[in-house]
Amino acid sequence: MIEETIDREAGDSGKGFRLQLIRAIKLMLKTIKQDTNTVFFTAVENLEDVSHQTIIDGEVSNYFEEDKNYDLTGNFTIFSPPVTNTLVSFFDIYVDQFRTSNNVYLGFYTTRNVGKERKTKLDSGEEITLPGKPILEILQSLGEASDETVSLVKNILVEEYASQYKEKLKSGNLETLRSITVGGFKEFLSKILWHFGQEDEHALKQTVLKKIENSPLYNNAHIGKENIIFCLLMDRLSERQNSKDLVDKLVHSSDVKLIFKEAESQIPDESIDPTWRYIAELEKDVTDKRNLKEKVLSVIEDISERRIRQLARKASGSKYEEREADKSFLSLKYRVFEACDEYFTNDMYAAPESGSDLDSVLKILASKAVEDIAKLKTDYRYTISNDKTIEGIIWNLFDECFLAFDECSDE
Repeated sequence: MIEETIDREAGDSGKGFRLQLIRAIKLMLKTIKQDTNTVFFTAVENLEDVSHQTIIDGEVSNYFEEDKNYDLTGNFTIFSPPVTNTLVSFFDIYVDQFRTSNNVYLGFYTTRNVGKERKTKLDSGEEITLPGKPILEILQSLGEASDETVSLVKNILVEEYASQYKEKLKSGNLETLRSITVGGFKEFLSKILWHFGQEDEHALKQTVLKKIENSPLYNNAHIGKENIIFCLLMDRLSERQNSKDLVDKLVHSSDVKLIFKEAESQIPDESIDPTWRYIAELEKDVTDKRNLKEKVLSVIEDISERRIRQLARKASGSKYEEREADKSFLSLKYRVFEACDEYFTNDMYAAPESGSDLDSVLKILASKAVEDIAKLKTDYRYTISNDKTIEGIIWNLFDECFLAFDECSDE
Protein backbone atom coordinates (compact mmCIF):
# COMPACT_ATOMS: atom_id res chain seq x y z
CA MET A 1 0.00 0.00 0.00
CA ILE A 2 1.29 3.51 -0.88
CA GLU A 3 1.36 5.73 2.18
CA GLU A 4 -0.50 9.03 1.99
CA THR A 5 1.27 12.07 3.41
CA ILE A 6 -0.02 15.38 4.69
CA ASP A 7 -0.44 17.98 1.94
CA ARG A 8 2.24 20.55 2.77
CA GLU A 9 1.88 22.78 -0.26
CA ALA A 10 2.34 26.29 1.10
CA GLY A 11 -0.53 28.70 0.65
CA ASP A 12 0.52 31.52 2.96
CA SER A 13 2.41 34.36 1.32
CA GLY A 14 3.20 36.06 4.61
CA LYS A 15 6.50 36.85 6.22
CA GLY A 16 9.39 35.32 4.37
CA PHE A 17 7.77 35.18 0.93
CA ARG A 18 10.10 37.88 -0.39
CA LEU A 19 13.07 35.90 0.96
CA GLN A 20 11.82 32.83 -0.92
CA LEU A 21 11.66 34.76 -4.19
CA ILE A 22 15.19 36.14 -3.78
CA ARG A 23 16.56 32.73 -2.84
CA ALA A 24 14.94 31.26 -5.97
CA ILE A 25 16.58 33.95 -8.11
CA LYS A 26 19.96 33.25 -6.54
CA LEU A 27 19.64 29.54 -7.29
CA MET A 28 18.72 30.22 -10.91
CA LEU A 29 21.63 32.62 -11.37
CA LYS A 30 24.02 30.14 -9.75
CA THR A 31 22.97 27.41 -12.20
CA ILE A 32 23.39 29.74 -15.20
CA LYS A 33 26.82 30.80 -13.91
CA GLN A 34 27.91 27.16 -13.79
CA ASP A 35 26.60 26.39 -17.29
CA THR A 36 24.36 28.61 -19.41
CA ASN A 37 23.07 25.55 -21.29
CA THR A 38 21.68 23.83 -18.20
CA VAL A 39 17.90 23.44 -18.30
CA PHE A 40 16.13 24.15 -15.02
CA PHE A 41 12.65 24.63 -13.58
CA THR A 42 12.25 26.80 -10.48
CA ALA A 43 9.25 27.70 -8.34
CA VAL A 44 8.30 29.16 -4.98
CA GLU A 45 5.76 27.48 -2.71
CA ASN A 46 5.53 24.44 -4.92
CA LEU A 47 6.00 21.45 -2.58
CA GLU A 48 8.51 23.48 -0.52
CA ASP A 49 9.32 27.18 -0.18
CA VAL A 50 11.70 26.90 -3.13
CA SER A 51 12.06 24.02 -5.58
CA HIS A 52 14.81 23.94 -8.18
CA GLN A 53 15.10 21.12 -10.71
CA THR A 54 18.09 20.90 -13.04
CA ILE A 55 18.61 18.64 -16.06
CA ILE A 56 22.22 18.02 -17.08
CA ASP A 57 23.01 15.50 -19.84
CA GLY A 58 19.60 13.95 -19.31
CA GLU A 59 20.14 13.51 -15.57
CA VAL A 60 17.54 15.15 -13.32
CA SER A 61 18.41 16.59 -9.91
CA ASN A 62 15.88 18.09 -7.50
CA TYR A 63 16.61 20.59 -4.74
CA PHE A 64 13.95 21.57 -2.20
CA GLU A 65 14.51 24.36 0.31
CA GLU A 66 12.74 25.68 3.39
CA ASP A 67 13.39 29.38 4.12
CA LYS A 68 12.89 30.81 7.61
CA ASN A 69 13.04 34.58 7.92
CA TYR A 70 12.99 35.37 11.65
CA ASP A 71 14.25 38.16 13.85
CA LEU A 72 17.66 37.60 15.37
CA THR A 73 16.61 37.56 19.04
CA GLY A 74 16.64 33.77 19.24
CA ASN A 75 18.49 30.70 17.97
CA PHE A 76 17.34 27.39 16.52
CA THR A 77 17.93 24.02 18.15
CA ILE A 78 16.95 20.55 16.98
CA PHE A 79 13.81 20.92 19.11
CA SER A 80 12.64 24.19 17.55
CA PRO A 81 9.23 23.66 15.85
CA PRO A 82 10.37 25.14 12.50
CA VAL A 83 13.24 22.62 12.48
CA THR A 84 11.26 19.54 13.47
CA ASN A 85 8.41 20.43 11.13
CA THR A 86 10.89 20.83 8.28
CA LEU A 87 12.45 17.46 9.05
CA VAL A 88 9.03 15.80 8.81
CA SER A 89 8.40 17.45 5.46
CA PHE A 90 11.90 16.61 4.22
CA PHE A 91 11.54 12.96 5.19
CA ASP A 92 8.31 12.68 3.20
CA ILE A 93 10.00 14.26 0.18
CA TYR A 94 13.06 12.04 0.58
CA VAL A 95 11.03 8.83 0.71
CA ASP A 96 8.89 9.86 -2.25
CA GLN A 97 11.80 11.08 -4.39
CA PHE A 98 14.11 8.21 -3.46
CA ARG A 99 11.69 5.82 -5.14
CA THR A 100 12.62 7.30 -8.52
CA SER A 101 15.98 9.04 -8.10
CA ASN A 102 18.98 9.35 -5.81
CA ASN A 103 19.51 12.93 -6.96
CA VAL A 104 17.38 14.69 -4.38
CA TYR A 105 18.85 17.41 -2.16
CA LEU A 106 17.25 19.39 0.65
CA GLY A 107 18.11 22.75 2.16
CA PHE A 108 17.23 24.69 5.31
CA TYR A 109 17.99 28.42 5.03
CA THR A 110 17.48 30.76 7.96
CA THR A 111 18.59 34.12 9.28
CA ARG A 112 18.89 32.67 12.78
CA ASN A 113 21.94 31.01 14.31
CA VAL A 114 22.33 27.71 16.14
CA GLY A 115 21.72 27.38 19.88
CA LYS A 116 22.57 24.65 22.41
CA GLU A 117 19.87 22.21 23.42
CA ARG A 118 18.86 22.11 27.08
CA LYS A 119 16.15 19.46 27.17
CA THR A 120 16.89 16.31 29.13
CA LYS A 121 13.75 14.40 28.10
CA LEU A 122 11.65 13.80 25.03
CA ASP A 123 7.97 14.73 25.16
CA SER A 124 7.24 11.09 25.97
CA GLY A 125 9.28 11.41 29.12
CA GLU A 126 12.18 9.33 27.80
CA GLU A 127 15.48 10.65 29.16
CA ILE A 128 18.11 11.61 26.62
CA THR A 129 21.84 12.33 26.62
CA LEU A 130 22.84 15.37 24.59
CA PRO A 131 26.21 15.64 22.83
CA GLY A 132 28.65 18.37 23.90
CA LYS A 133 28.07 20.49 20.77
CA PRO A 134 24.72 21.76 19.46
CA ILE A 135 23.07 18.99 17.44
CA LEU A 136 22.37 21.27 14.46
CA GLU A 137 26.04 22.21 14.37
CA ILE A 138 26.92 18.51 14.27
CA LEU A 139 24.45 17.93 11.43
CA GLN A 140 26.20 20.60 9.36
CA SER A 141 29.28 18.37 9.29
CA LEU A 142 27.63 14.97 9.50
CA GLY A 143 30.91 13.06 9.43
CA GLU A 144 31.41 13.98 13.09
CA ALA A 145 28.03 12.61 14.14
CA SER A 146 28.07 9.50 16.30
CA ASP A 147 25.48 6.76 15.91
CA GLU A 148 24.06 7.86 19.27
CA THR A 149 23.46 11.39 18.02
CA VAL A 150 21.93 10.17 14.76
CA SER A 151 19.64 7.83 16.72
CA LEU A 152 18.62 10.71 18.99
CA VAL A 153 17.69 12.86 15.99
CA LYS A 154 15.71 9.95 14.58
CA ASN A 155 13.81 9.53 17.86
CA ILE A 156 13.04 13.25 17.96
CA LEU A 157 11.72 13.07 14.40
CA VAL A 158 9.66 9.92 15.08
CA GLU A 159 7.98 11.68 18.00
CA GLU A 160 7.25 14.80 15.93
CA TYR A 161 6.06 12.75 12.94
CA ALA A 162 3.68 10.70 15.09
CA SER A 163 2.35 13.90 16.67
CA GLN A 164 1.60 15.48 13.29
CA TYR A 165 -0.20 12.39 11.97
CA LYS A 166 -2.09 11.70 15.18
CA GLU A 167 -5.84 11.36 14.60
CA LYS A 168 -5.40 11.72 10.82
CA LEU A 169 -6.70 9.23 8.28
CA LYS A 170 -3.44 9.41 6.35
CA SER A 171 -0.71 7.05 7.50
CA GLY A 172 2.27 8.93 6.03
CA ASN A 173 5.73 7.36 6.18
CA LEU A 174 5.80 6.82 9.94
CA GLU A 175 6.40 3.08 9.74
CA THR A 176 9.16 3.61 7.19
CA LEU A 177 10.76 6.13 9.54
CA ARG A 178 10.50 3.81 12.54
CA SER A 179 12.04 0.87 10.69
CA ILE A 180 14.89 2.74 8.98
CA THR A 181 18.37 1.79 10.20
CA VAL A 182 20.83 4.27 11.71
CA GLY A 183 22.85 4.07 8.50
CA GLY A 184 19.77 4.67 6.36
CA PHE A 185 18.70 7.62 8.51
CA LYS A 186 22.20 9.08 8.30
CA GLU A 187 21.95 8.82 4.51
CA PHE A 188 18.73 10.88 4.70
CA LEU A 189 20.42 13.50 6.90
CA SER A 190 23.33 13.68 4.46
CA LYS A 191 20.94 15.04 1.83
CA ILE A 192 20.20 18.15 3.93
CA LEU A 193 22.26 21.33 3.60
CA TRP A 194 21.93 23.49 6.72
CA HIS A 195 22.38 27.25 6.25
CA PHE A 196 22.25 29.16 9.55
CA GLY A 197 22.98 32.83 10.23
CA GLN A 198 22.28 33.74 6.61
CA GLU A 199 21.41 37.06 4.96
CA ASP A 200 17.94 38.52 5.37
CA GLU A 201 16.00 39.66 2.31
CA HIS A 202 17.61 43.12 2.27
CA ALA A 203 21.21 41.89 2.32
CA LEU A 204 20.40 38.97 0.05
CA LYS A 205 19.02 41.35 -2.58
CA GLN A 206 22.35 43.19 -2.72
CA THR A 207 24.14 39.86 -3.15
CA VAL A 208 21.78 38.88 -5.97
CA LEU A 209 22.28 42.23 -7.72
CA LYS A 210 26.00 41.41 -7.79
CA LYS A 211 25.20 37.93 -9.13
CA ILE A 212 23.18 39.54 -11.92
CA GLU A 213 26.10 41.81 -12.78
CA ASN A 214 28.49 38.84 -12.86
CA SER A 215 26.16 36.57 -14.84
CA PRO A 216 27.35 35.28 -18.24
CA LEU A 217 24.02 36.63 -19.59
CA TYR A 218 25.03 40.18 -18.59
CA ASN A 219 26.41 42.51 -21.26
CA ASN A 220 27.08 46.20 -21.86
CA ALA A 221 23.39 46.86 -22.58
CA HIS A 222 22.59 45.80 -19.00
CA ILE A 223 24.86 48.31 -17.26
CA GLY A 224 22.84 50.19 -14.66
CA LYS A 225 19.85 47.87 -15.16
CA GLU A 226 20.61 45.28 -12.48
CA ASN A 227 17.57 46.33 -10.44
CA ILE A 228 15.34 46.16 -13.52
CA ILE A 229 16.43 42.55 -14.12
CA PHE A 230 15.92 41.76 -10.44
CA CYS A 231 12.38 43.21 -10.48
CA LEU A 232 11.48 41.37 -13.69
CA LEU A 233 12.63 38.07 -12.16
CA MET A 234 10.69 38.78 -8.96
CA ASP A 235 7.57 39.59 -10.98
CA ARG A 236 7.87 36.43 -13.06
CA LEU A 237 8.19 34.18 -10.01
CA SER A 238 5.33 35.96 -8.21
CA GLU A 239 3.10 35.74 -11.27
CA ARG A 240 3.78 32.02 -11.71
CA GLN A 241 3.30 31.34 -8.01
CA ASN A 242 -0.35 32.39 -8.29
CA SER A 243 -1.07 29.68 -10.89
CA LYS A 244 -3.30 26.87 -9.68
CA ASP A 245 -1.60 24.23 -11.84
CA LEU A 246 1.66 23.13 -10.21
CA VAL A 247 3.38 22.86 -13.60
CA ASP A 248 2.41 26.44 -14.47
CA LYS A 249 4.20 27.67 -11.34
CA LEU A 250 7.57 26.74 -12.81
CA VAL A 251 9.95 29.35 -14.21
CA HIS A 252 12.06 27.83 -17.00
CA SER A 253 15.70 28.61 -17.72
CA SER A 254 14.59 30.17 -21.02
CA ASP A 255 12.39 32.62 -19.06
CA VAL A 256 15.47 33.98 -17.29
CA LYS A 257 17.35 34.39 -20.56
CA LEU A 258 14.38 36.22 -22.10
CA ILE A 259 14.22 38.57 -19.10
CA PHE A 260 17.88 39.52 -19.57
CA LYS A 261 17.10 40.15 -23.24
CA GLU A 262 14.02 42.19 -22.41
CA ALA A 263 15.98 44.34 -19.98
CA GLU A 264 18.34 45.46 -22.75
CA SER A 265 15.66 47.77 -24.18
CA GLN A 266 14.50 49.14 -20.84
CA ILE A 267 15.91 52.23 -19.19
CA PRO A 268 17.56 52.30 -15.76
CA ASP A 269 15.28 53.18 -12.84
CA GLU A 270 17.46 56.13 -11.85
CA SER A 271 16.81 57.72 -15.26
CA ILE A 272 13.04 57.35 -15.00
CA ASP A 273 11.00 60.37 -14.02
CA PRO A 274 9.74 59.30 -10.53
CA THR A 275 6.29 60.87 -11.03
CA TRP A 276 4.98 57.56 -12.45
CA ARG A 277 4.06 56.75 -8.84
CA TYR A 278 1.56 59.63 -8.67
CA ILE A 279 -0.83 58.26 -11.30
CA ALA A 280 -2.25 55.75 -8.81
CA GLU A 281 -2.77 58.57 -6.29
CA LEU A 282 -4.64 60.66 -8.87
CA GLU A 283 -6.97 57.77 -9.62
CA LYS A 284 -8.07 57.64 -5.97
CA ASP A 285 -9.32 61.25 -6.13
CA VAL A 286 -11.36 60.94 -9.33
CA THR A 287 -15.06 61.78 -8.89
CA ASP A 288 -16.06 62.77 -12.43
CA LYS A 289 -16.96 59.40 -13.97
CA ARG A 290 -18.04 60.68 -17.40
CA ASN A 291 -16.25 59.22 -20.41
CA LEU A 292 -14.70 61.14 -23.30
CA LYS A 293 -17.91 61.27 -25.38
CA GLU A 294 -19.97 62.61 -22.49
CA LYS A 295 -17.41 65.29 -21.71
CA VAL A 296 -17.23 66.52 -25.30
CA LEU A 297 -21.04 66.55 -25.67
CA SER A 298 -21.36 68.48 -22.41
CA VAL A 299 -19.82 71.52 -24.14
CA ILE A 300 -20.41 70.87 -27.88
CA GLU A 301 -23.81 69.46 -28.74
CA ASP A 302 -23.52 69.43 -32.54
CA ILE A 303 -20.22 67.55 -32.89
CA SER A 304 -20.43 64.58 -35.24
CA GLU A 305 -20.51 60.99 -34.10
CA ARG A 306 -17.66 60.29 -36.50
CA ARG A 307 -15.45 62.83 -34.74
CA ILE A 308 -16.32 61.36 -31.37
CA ARG A 309 -15.29 57.88 -32.61
CA GLN A 310 -12.04 59.31 -33.93
CA LEU A 311 -11.17 60.82 -30.55
CA ALA A 312 -12.18 57.61 -28.79
CA ARG A 313 -9.83 55.59 -31.03
CA LYS A 314 -6.96 57.90 -30.10
CA ALA A 315 -7.74 57.41 -26.41
CA SER A 316 -7.93 53.63 -26.88
CA GLY A 317 -4.62 53.61 -28.76
CA SER A 318 -3.00 55.44 -25.89
CA LYS A 319 -4.37 52.90 -23.41
CA TYR A 320 -2.81 50.11 -25.46
CA GLU A 321 0.53 51.93 -25.55
CA GLU A 322 0.37 52.31 -21.78
CA ARG A 323 -0.21 48.58 -21.25
CA GLU A 324 2.74 47.68 -23.45
CA ALA A 325 5.18 50.35 -22.19
CA ASP A 326 7.35 50.66 -19.09
CA LYS A 327 7.09 52.97 -16.08
CA SER A 328 8.40 55.96 -18.03
CA PHE A 329 5.09 56.04 -19.95
CA LEU A 330 3.22 56.61 -16.68
CA SER A 331 5.65 59.42 -15.87
CA LEU A 332 4.96 60.93 -19.28
CA LYS A 333 1.23 60.60 -18.65
CA TYR A 334 1.51 62.40 -15.32
CA ARG A 335 3.55 65.24 -16.83
CA VAL A 336 1.00 65.64 -19.64
CA PHE A 337 -1.73 65.77 -16.99
CA GLU A 338 0.19 68.48 -15.13
CA ALA A 339 0.51 70.57 -18.28
CA CYS A 340 -3.20 70.23 -19.12
CA ASP A 341 -4.30 70.87 -15.55
CA GLU A 342 -2.29 74.09 -15.44
CA TYR A 343 -3.98 75.26 -18.63
CA PHE A 344 -7.50 74.47 -17.41
CA THR A 345 -6.97 76.27 -14.09
CA ASN A 346 -5.87 79.43 -15.87
CA ASP A 347 -8.42 82.27 -15.45
CA MET A 348 -8.23 82.95 -19.21
CA TYR A 349 -9.55 79.47 -20.12
CA ALA A 350 -12.97 79.24 -21.79
CA ALA A 351 -14.72 75.97 -22.59
CA PRO A 352 -14.89 75.15 -26.33
CA GLU A 353 -18.25 75.71 -28.04
CA SER A 354 -17.53 74.24 -31.48
CA GLY A 355 -15.38 71.69 -33.25
CA SER A 356 -12.86 74.36 -34.23
CA ASP A 357 -12.69 75.54 -30.61
CA LEU A 358 -12.00 71.95 -29.59
CA ASP A 359 -9.15 71.77 -32.11
CA SER A 360 -7.70 75.01 -30.72
CA VAL A 361 -7.83 73.71 -27.14
CA LEU A 362 -6.15 70.46 -28.16
CA LYS A 363 -3.43 72.36 -30.03
CA ILE A 364 -2.68 74.48 -26.96
CA LEU A 365 -2.68 71.46 -24.63
CA ALA A 366 -0.39 69.43 -26.89
CA SER A 367 1.98 72.36 -27.43
CA LYS A 368 2.27 73.05 -23.70
CA ALA A 369 2.79 69.34 -22.88
CA VAL A 370 5.45 68.92 -25.59
CA GLU A 371 7.26 72.02 -24.34
CA ASP A 372 7.24 70.78 -20.72
CA ILE A 373 8.44 67.30 -21.71
CA ALA A 374 11.29 68.79 -23.76
CA LYS A 375 12.55 70.55 -20.65
CA LEU A 376 12.20 67.44 -18.49
CA LYS A 377 14.15 65.33 -21.01
CA THR A 378 17.32 67.13 -19.97
CA ASP A 379 17.11 65.21 -16.66
CA TYR A 380 14.93 62.18 -17.41
CA ARG A 381 14.56 59.63 -20.18
CA TYR A 382 11.16 58.71 -21.62
CA THR A 383 10.95 55.57 -23.75
CA ILE A 384 8.21 57.23 -25.84
CA SER A 385 7.61 61.00 -26.06
CA ASN A 386 6.61 61.93 -29.64
CA ASP A 387 3.87 64.47 -30.38
CA LYS A 388 1.34 61.87 -31.54
CA THR A 389 1.77 59.83 -28.36
CA ILE A 390 1.30 62.96 -26.25
CA GLU A 391 -1.90 63.84 -28.15
CA GLY A 392 -3.21 60.31 -27.52
CA ILE A 393 -2.41 60.63 -23.82
CA ILE A 394 -4.43 63.86 -23.65
CA TRP A 395 -7.55 62.13 -25.00
CA ASN A 396 -6.84 59.18 -22.71
CA LEU A 397 -6.80 61.56 -19.72
CA PHE A 398 -10.22 62.88 -20.72
CA ASP A 399 -11.61 59.37 -21.16
CA GLU A 400 -10.20 58.19 -17.81
CA CYS A 401 -11.83 61.06 -15.92
CA PHE A 402 -8.65 62.98 -15.09
CA LEU A 403 -9.62 65.99 -17.25
CA ALA A 404 -12.82 67.72 -18.40
CA PHE A 405 -13.70 70.79 -20.50
CA ASP A 406 -16.30 72.19 -18.11
CA GLU A 407 -16.74 73.00 -14.44
CA CYS A 408 -17.09 69.26 -13.53
CA SER A 409 -13.35 68.88 -13.99
CA ASP A 410 -11.53 67.22 -11.11
CA GLU A 411 -8.88 69.44 -9.61
